[in-house]
Amino acid sequence: MTDPMHPDPCGQIDITVCIPVYNSAGEIARSVQSIITQTTTAQVEILLCDDGSTDETRAIIAGLQRQHPNIRLLVNDRNRGRPFSRNRLVAEARGRYLTWLDADDEKYPEMMDRQFQMLERLVAENGPEAIDGVLVFTNFHWLWPSEDAPKLMTPPEGDHHMEELLNARFGGYLWLMMGTTETFRTVGPFDTALPRLQDLDFFVRFVQKCGRFRRIESDAPQCIYYKDDRARGAMQVWQSWCHIWSKHRQIFNAYGPENALRWRRHHYRVARRFAKANRDWLTYWFIAAQEVFFIARARARTGFGV
Repeated sequence: MTDPMHPDPCGQIDITVCIPVYNSAGEIARSVQSIITQTTTAQVEILLCDDGSTDETRAIIAGLQRQHPNIRLLVNDRNRGRPFSRNRLVAEARGRYLTWLDADDEKYPEMMDRQFQMLERLVAENGPEAIDGVLVFTNFHWLWPSEDAPKLMTPPEGDHHMEELLNARFGGYLWLMMGTTETFRTVGPFDTALPRLQDLDFFVRFVQKCGRFRRIESDAPQCIYYKDDRARGAMQVWQSWCHIWSKHRQIFNAYGPENALRWRRHHYRVARRFAKANRDWLTYWFIAAQEVFFIARARARTGFGV
């Protein structure tokens, strides 16, 4: 049997793992190693896109490539932003299925096999059309720098995908998902105007196209997300929320003014949290003032929401 991490170059790739990277020298080897140690027997391609790193990221990846021939590296001509890198990765993916990993997170050993086997079982039982527009997700661990133990996160599964995305109950992260590569291409490119929150925008468009989320048949966490708001610009976060609000305003408002107002205020709170973590008090109070203005304007227009 062919080693899944040393696939036959002329054979079929089952899964492409897409990893956008930028100045990730301190974490990238650990993240890639979490793919290399997966228990799956599927043929795996590890595809990275470096977005103009100025540290040792590319040298570390080159060392990994010498040991693992299933690793491919794309290099942007300059720093283009994560959405641009994501679009290159989707375009270059060779696998039937596609999944993601951020350069500082890790998958637990059984994650990819559980997702792969569920997709294959759906096809065996109901035909290839059974996984058209399906993304298979898992529970995960969430770890803050200040915490000793990770928290178990359990995104809800049900028939109200859009509402769960908008109210932030469904932690829609790309690295939780596996689906056909064609599904990712059908939804369309990642929005290059979004330095943050590309996954939320992608999932909103995915559900608009009648996409469905399916949880694997296990409640155990399958990966770990190292959550850290430090060194991440609060203004970028706030501007990304504003862009998503403007782009999908009709969808937010379709759930009524009370929900729309509450969800929009959540956007402001998250942006302020980033500002506080970075002690960026000027941005913190700017966003707070914008929230007050938004609430006053919304209530003046409708008497309650937007």
